[in-house]
Amino acid sequence: MKVSAEIPNEVAREIDRIIRDGWFADEEAVVREALLQFVDGRSFLGDSPRMLHRFAADALNDSKPEVALKFVDRALSLMHGQLMTDFALYQSLVELRVQILLILGRDTDALTTLEEAREKMPNNPTIARWIEKVRKSQPKGVA
Repeated sequence: MKVSAEIPNEVAREIDRIIRDGWFADEEAVVREALLQFVDGRSFLGDSPRMLHRFAADALNDSKPEVALKFVDRALSLMHGQLMTDFALYQSLVELRVQILLILGRDTDALTTLEEAREKMPNNPTIARWIEKVRKSQPKGVA
């Protein structure tokens, strides 16, 4: 794949210095290495529940709830495999997932998510309040 981009003068000077110092043979080698490092970094961060929470929140702020839900679901699946759970992060992910599901009109899924969280954190008042809120918002005869 070939890529072309406008590079600011300051960055171009740094690239020239790196080549002059002998770190890389030419501009293409510098850019190729930079892209590889970026992709590796993103791949690594993509398996971080904390970063996935941030990506999900950003997607939701950009009015992309379906994308946000994918990030949250990935983060929660990674957390289930951890021996030690960061309960604050877990609660934040659950709350974000519930908000997304409510936006998507999936109240029953939101309630199921909250009930699963209550099993993991039985004395959590925030989860209890969310459950109460979602139950109140559902039409009679549902739940």
